[in-house]
Amino acid sequence: MRARNLLPLLAATAMLLAAPPARANGDPLESVNRRVHGFNQVVRGWVLDPAAAAWMATTTPGFRAGVANALGNLGEPVSAAASLAAGEFRLAANAVVRFGVNTTVGLGGVRDRAADWGYQRRPFALADALCSWGVPSGPFLVLPVLGPSTLRDAGATFATHAALSNTFGSEAVFSWRASDLFVGYAPFAEEVRRIDAEALDSYAVHRSAYLQRRAFACPTDRMEEVAEED
Repeated sequence: MRARNLLPLLAATAMLLAAPPARANGDPLESVNRRVHGFNQVVRGWVLDPAAAAWMATTTPGFRAGVANALGNLGEPVSAAASLAAGEFRLAANAVVRFGVNTTVGLGGVRDRAADWGYQRRPFALADALCSWGVPSGPFLVLPVLGPSTLRDAGATFATHAALSNTFGSEAVFSWRASDLFVGYAPFAEEVRRIDAEALDSYAVHRSAYLQRRAFACPTDRMEEVAEED
């Protein structure tokens, strides 16, 4: 999970810490989701959080930024393809320019020279393309290790992984995605741990934060949220 994706999640969770435990009408998989959420908390506590603490303690900010930039640069072709599929041609062009500039002048993406030239990173995934087509989100879903998602977003994630694996090999794609997610998570690991510790119902907090973030980014999800409230 990239840092820019975690910022709105953390902001939303901060407002939800005092919320009482609740069952959502639109969460038919809640009993299974809660079990997976509990498993994820164990994995974070025993594996991810210690690794994140070690990463933050043994690396410099400049080194971490360079690694994050390089990993993010590898995702620009995915953003370009998903943007084209959604008819977002300006986003696709932005991703193509960023990949070309940062891969060459930016030393393989270690330096974000494209941002210096006015081409800011604007990630766009297959899930965003499906949203633009009006595909409903489906039920809320918690994925092992990966965390909150929806049926639509999870399907898009696995479809993307499968397509990339067929081209570049599953090991290479898994290594890239796992590293990208970890590097994005590490700076916020302590804050996520604090939120989990202080929340009356950490599952409800993560669910609400994710669905609010997706509703903000996806007009289809916003309409579904309004329909449920009515």
